[in-house]
Amino acid sequence: MKFSHSIQFNAVPEWSSKYISYTTLKKLIYSLQRESLHRLKGDSESGYLISNDATSSNEPIDVFKAALDSELDKIDRFYRKQENFIFQNVEDLLEDIDGFRNEIDAVSLGAKSTRRRQASRVSGMSDFLERGIAEDSNVNEQAASDQHITGMSDDVDPVTSLVSRNRPSSMSSDQHLGDNALQRRKSSVDEASMPGVSRDGMISDSAPEGTHLLHSFSETRILLRKRVIGLYTTLSELKSFIELNQTGFKKALKKFDKSLNTSLKDEYLQKLPQNSYIFRETTMEGVTEKLNTLVKVYALVCNHGDDLDLARSELSIHLREHVVWERNTVWRDLIGIERKKQAATAQDNSMAIDEKGGTGVSNGGLTFKNRALIKLVIIAMITILLLTFSPFGEVEQKNCFALLVCASLLWATEALPLFVTSLLIPLLIVTLGVLKNEDESRMETVDASKYILSSMWNSVILLLLGGFTLAASLTKYHIAKLISTWVLSKAGTSPSVVLFTIMAIALFASMWVSNVAAPVLCLSLIQPLLRTLPKGSSFIKALILGIALASNIGGMASPIASPQNMIAIGSMDPQPSWGQWFVISLPVCILSLALIWVFLLVTFNCNSHNTHLVPIRTIDEKFSGIQWYIVIVSASTIILWCVASRLEGIFGEMGIIALIPLILFFGPGLLTTEDFNNYPWNIVILAMGGTALGKAVASSGLLETIAISIQQEVEGYSLFGVVLVFGLLILTVATFVSHTVAALIVIPLVSEIGNKLDDPHPRLLIMASALLCSAAMGLPTSGFPNVTAICMTDDLGNPYLNVGTFITRGVPSSFITYAVVVTIGFATMKLIDF
Repeated sequence: MKFSHSIQFNAVPEWSSKYISYTTLKKLIYSLQRESLHRLKGDSESGYLISNDATSSNEPIDVFKAALDSELDKIDRFYRKQENFIFQNVEDLLEDIDGFRNEIDAVSLGAKSTRRRQASRVSGMSDFLERGIAEDSNVNEQAASDQHITGMSDDVDPVTSLVSRNRPSSMSSDQHLGDNALQRRKSSVDEASMPGVSRDGMISDSAPEGTHLLHSFSETRILLRKRVIGLYTTLSELKSFIELNQTGFKKALKKFDKSLNTSLKDEYLQKLPQNSYIFRETTMEGVTEKLNTLVKVYALVCNHGDDLDLARSELSIHLREHVVWERNTVWRDLIGIERKKQAATAQDNSMAIDEKGGTGVSNGGLTFKNRALIKLVIIAMITILLLTFSPFGEVEQKNCFALLVCASLLWATEALPLFVTSLLIPLLIVTLGVLKNEDESRMETVDASKYILSSMWNSVILLLLGGFTLAASLTKYHIAKLISTWVLSKAGTSPSVVLFTIMAIALFASMWVSNVAAPVLCLSLIQPLLRTLPKGSSFIKALILGIALASNIGGMASPIASPQNMIAIGSMDPQPSWGQWFVISLPVCILSLALIWVFLLVTFNCNSHNTHLVPIRTIDEKFSGIQWYIVIVSASTIILWCVASRLEGIFGEMGIIALIPLILFFGPGLLTTEDFNNYPWNIVILAMGGTALGKAVASSGLLETIAISIQQEVEGYSLFGVVLVFGLLILTVATFVSHTVAALIVIPLVSEIGNKLDDPHPRLLIMASALLCSAAMGLPTSGFPNVTAICMTDDLGNPYLNVGTFITRGVPSSFITYAVVVTIGFATMKLIDF
């Protein structure tokens, strides 16, 4: 959790404005960082504009120290006031206890002189409480005093008045959770030990003499206990106030030193106790001493004697209940604000739909927008039509063709969530009866269900899980960020070098942590750069778009980089080793990255003299033992994947190797059940559905029939000509639908066509198809990296990129990558006889 969120969540609500303004200080740091950069680069125009700001009239250190001093003065004045008030309440509590003890002594002893006050208030109260029950027999002999005590109970109790007067204003009665189970249990014991007192606390008419006094004594003890709990809670909040603000100063100074490359932190923190009262050691000692006093008082009030550990434990329970209640309230308020925003957004969207003439259809809490419902109805009608009238004669092929069209349309239009369509596929496969036995007879439903379900869990799924595990461990323990930051810090401040470096990092990260997580990681790395660049800078667009395009290219770099690669590997026979994949993909990726980098430099004019960058600083952390363990296991797994073809006698398929990181990371507890639950299971289900559909199309004979028809159309084409034609088809399809969906639809068909060629090369066509699926990046919706990039906004919520940016740069980048795949990639595959 960020400290700005932590201080908001842990602050006392009534004191929220009195804590350090950490968010404001962060904004000041970024402003000073931009000003310092412009001054360093000698940008006189920008420097003049920035110098007009009141906060920028002095050196950055002086400005920031003045802001810190202002915060320190605010915090210190508030703390002094609160401490005086709360400490006075503690003193009043001890005086009230002594006064009440003397009053009880006078009543219980009658004419006897009041005993001399003990030297210590706490020891005097101890003597008073220890005698309380023992003097019951003496009290019973005081007939006249009963009337006095009874009258006192009818009026406002003096201790109650004192409680009301001395309770801190920040503690309302409903905030004090002293009436928990523990208190009720003690009250019940007190009442049960008093004859004539009912369980509701009322005194019966038949009560023995002296019972009124005991009842009043019990009520007063409960009130005193509540006051102790309330003061202990408030003192604990005061202690937390000191600690949170001290942490805030440390965090702010650390960020300032890191952003402006200064060393102010140690000097300022050293003088902090001298310049303030709140951060002196004696201040914290005073609060701790008062807390210990209240623990002793609580032990005596509750008859715990010298068992201070028990008293402290019970007070901690009360404090925890108070904090949980308060945090739940704060959290509930924050959630309420967020829900109001979402509700407003939803209302705006619904109004926009209504303006276009669309209305929602709701039935029993299940709501469909008109567009989604219309899509489902149209797709259902098309499916029924194809089941009735079909160009295929065999029933199995006719049903399978209708299923293929239905699944393709559902995936392409996303009328249903993608994974829901994948779950629908095995259901329709079995119910429509599209599977055949080897003797061309229709497979029975029981055998069909066993066959299709067993085919959905295969080596490809285990490879996906292995890739997710490596990605989770590398990101959870910040290994990917440490390595990426170190590499980026070597890039210097040249815009062209920084752009190429961040694109290379995005490509490399996509190989190992998937092209879904890689852009998120890289976009977080460039935040310091984005803060220092002027609004509307073209280099900002180049950086964000460069990360998205490089992540798309990285999606073809390794078998676990993207789901379409897993789908392609599952369709190849035999499956390629990781070494073979790298031989083909790495030259294509590197050359495509270099060409797109040059294209972005030229179109965005990134070498402009107005583009000034701050150097990225490395994270001052060394690899721990756990991090080295994760790196060794990850590297060993990748090496085993690379040489898997030579280890078939040991491991069999590559999916078995994928179990190694799962066992070695989850076994010792480095990854937890929560990490496992956070895997993108929708992608796993999507891959399962694609596998099932491929098996059905092949088993029914539909794939062979379609492939023969297409083969007749491309009969005169060479293998290279087929790659060119199908490459354009795949690039077009993958631009408008997701890369994974395009692979699910096209790869089974390409595989069968490759088998039917005069010179069969099914693996080559499948590999080229998988690479070109990742090459489609012309629209904001073409792949996860593009979606992430289009969602990036500045401090004011304005997006950095628009659809026009993607079309003008993404479409040419797609054709650049297409040219590299069908030339360099094709030549490499032919060279290694793939």
